[in-house]
Amino acid sequence: MFSVLATILAPLAISFNLIHPVAQGANLLPLLSTMIIVPVIAALLILISPEQWSKWISLAAASFELGLGIKLFLIFDRVASGFQFVEDISWLKNLGISYILGVDGMSALMVLLVTCVYFAGALISWNISMRKKEYFVYFSLLVGGVAGAYESLDLFFFFLFYEFAVLPMYLLVGIWGTGRKEYAAMKLTVYLLAGSAFMLVGFLAIYFTSNVHTFDIRALSDVATTGLSPSFQNTWFPLLFVGFGVISALFPFHTWSPDGYGSAPTAASMLHAGVLKSLGGYSIIRVALPLLPDGAKTWLPYLAILALINMLYAAIVALKQKDFKYVIAYSSVSHCGTILFGICTLEAAGLNGAVIQTFSHGIVAAMTFALVGTVYGKAHTRELAKLGGLAACMPVLGALFVAAAMANVGLPGLSGFVGEFLVFLGSYRSGFHGGFPIFQALFPIGVVAIVLTAIYYLRLVQIVFFGGIKDPHFKEEVKDGSFVEILPIAFLLIVSLAVGLYPKPFVDMSNLSIAPLIDHIGGFK
Repeated sequence: MFSVLATILAPLAISFNLIHPVAQGANLLPLLSTMIIVPVIAALLILISPEQWSKWISLAAASFELGLGIKLFLIFDRVASGFQFVEDISWLKNLGISYILGVDGMSALMVLLVTCVYFAGALISWNISMRKKEYFVYFSLLVGGVAGAYESLDLFFFFLFYEFAVLPMYLLVGIWGTGRKEYAAMKLTVYLLAGSAFMLVGFLAIYFTSNVHTFDIRALSDVATTGLSPSFQNTWFPLLFVGFGVISALFPFHTWSPDGYGSAPTAASMLHAGVLKSLGGYSIIRVALPLLPDGAKTWLPYLAILALINMLYAAIVALKQKDFKYVIAYSSVSHCGTILFGICTLEAAGLNGAVIQTFSHGIVAAMTFALVGTVYGKAHTRELAKLGGLAACMPVLGALFVAAAMANVGLPGLSGFVGEFLVFLGSYRSGFHGGFPIFQALFPIGVVAIVLTAIYYLRLVQIVFFGGIKDPHFKEEVKDGSFVEILPIAFLLIVSLAVGLYPKPFVDMSNLSIAPLIDHIGGFK
């Protein structure tokens, strides 16, 4: 236990001391590039080190990365709008491609999310026994790709980092997964690459039509209303929305998600649900809305219907599942529908709710998948019919799961409540305050999804952790979580509590991005 704590605390302290704000947006080290490079360096070190060092290197890198994420959150200027800590290096000047990194309030929150889930996933992976070296290499590379996608302000590098993140997931599921892992890995990858094909075509269409000959998101956003005609935007916005929506399990392109989660190893499920899946909603707000504002105003009220189907359909299917992990997988699909619904409101509260719900879903989904994986590792089954009474065998893990369930349900005091409240507030305002009439019908129907979520999570808690122990061997064989297993779950719970109990700094950071975006688009008027 002490060696684990030392491996965590030492890199945390070093990262805090290395990065200092010396001027507005400047640092002694390039903070954003460092956050991309650290996981990649960790992967290289793991490759050349003895296998037994793999988990220690991964944990040290994750702890260092967490320190950078917390430092970024603390030093971020919550008064100034726009992008901070910008790094701009021309790469292919003739094509208008540059290595541009920068964060505003929204992307700073997403980067913090990445570091939190990376840290928790490194600890949850502590007992990986098969091919440790390769596992931690792919695990680290995935994090580097996702961090780059959240920080990139150039569409070319955004796409590059996105692809860099998707490919390691195929290997993590296909090699270290369970059940129909080869099928799940292939299905997951095909769907995500198909979505990325929509993205790439959309990016190229915007690049050539705008006539500014740059992939810089900021420059493209400045000319969106003058360089891109309404007809062009109305044609390409739904394609971009679907391309980004695939990774958020947008209906009807959601079927890869439960199979992928069901077969993925625990930490891969955490990363995919926590940070990679969150990239879909983030990308719609970062790219599709500012670059195609007229298309957004035309299509979002109708695309909100798909988001609503996500919420209700996935919640209903979760009620029927017999596999512990599949219940959580469909719950994740339902919550992603809430994020997309908030985006579709095109209202400040709804968009802020989508951002906070994205952060909350990443934390809570990672926490829940970590609990499911830990329970499965001890009980050796995920069939609900065989589980029962586990709270008597694992009281700490049982209490943590109840807390995670309440966060998913949206209990006040936990992060899930903040995001959902703002999303539905935004929907109410869009429908009843002179906005788009369709939200008058969608608002109350969407609330039903919250009720269904409460039903299937309370049912899950009752079946798995309470009642009588169905398997007598559980009394002797099933034990509570170890320190290394409980620590990451408790850490994620603390983050969820922080957002739920004091959401102001998180909402304020989000609004630094959303307020200018609303001014840029103009809303449904």
